[in-house]
Amino acid sequence: MPGVVMKNSANQQQEESRSITDFLGRVFRKVVRLVIGSVSLPALTDILKTIYVEEAEKKLERTRVVSAVLLQSLEDDTQSQSVNPEHALIDMWSSDPFFQDSDTGKPASLPIVGRGRTFQSLVLKSIGRNITVKTVINRLLASNNIRVTQEDVEKVELLSMLYSPISDDRAKQTEVGLIEASRVLSAVIHNMTSDPDIRVPQQGRWTYRLSPDRYKEFRKKARELLGKQIKEGESLLEDFEEPSKQPNQITVGIGWYQWTDHEPEEEDE
Repeated sequence: MPGVVMKNSANQQQEESRSITDFLGRVFRKVVRLVIGSVSLPALTDILKTIYVEEAEKKLERTRVVSAVLLQSLEDDTQSQSVNPEHALIDMWSSDPFFQDSDTGKPASLPIVGRGRTFQSLVLKSIGRNITVKTVINRLLASNNIRVTQEDVEKVELLSMLYSPISDDRAKQTEVGLIEASRVLSAVIHNMTSDPDIRVPQQGRWTYRLSPDRYKEFRKKARELLGKQIKEGESLLEDFEEPSKQPNQITVGIGWYQWTDHEPEEEDE
């Protein structure tokens, strides 16, 4: 009997190992497909090695010094990944009294160029000099966050405080894709290590029985459904968002997506 138990345990471990390998292959294949042409194989290997060592140290060495150093490193990495230039600009525009309308407390309509309370000053203060004012305006126009008005001078008005990047720039799309993937995995990891009463929503629904002929119709209906839910999510975030940036505030968010197991090239447009 002991031999049978040991054999069954070994078989179970092999099955679990194969299952993990299979799912890791699926995840890594998507990551490689996303970054190929932008990140070399040696660079990707070095990144994976560095992260693996850091995470192993976290798990194996729980001393105060090591934990503090790794936590600081993780916070710095997360902050640089989760806040892109446009998010930082909109946050400052909506929370810094200098860039708000003194009567309403809402983001002011800003002249595009010049010193003082202008969009150019907002870009410099929130982002810096590594991106042009024109580039920022084009991105925010493409995502319907702003509109440009022409009165005595050209001005910019903020229409929405929630930035959803729409870009043909491969680097920007890759960045957004990887950030969203990391957020999904963060929810999974949190739920694996938390009590049931504090777990976060992380679920999916799907069917194996959709005719390819009806996929475009489904995609259209799904987009309409998610569009309604996104508006409700925006309202929820606005209800909980504090009026100005303060120390010790945290970042929270909600995500929506629709997926399919076929590749874009398999679809006839």
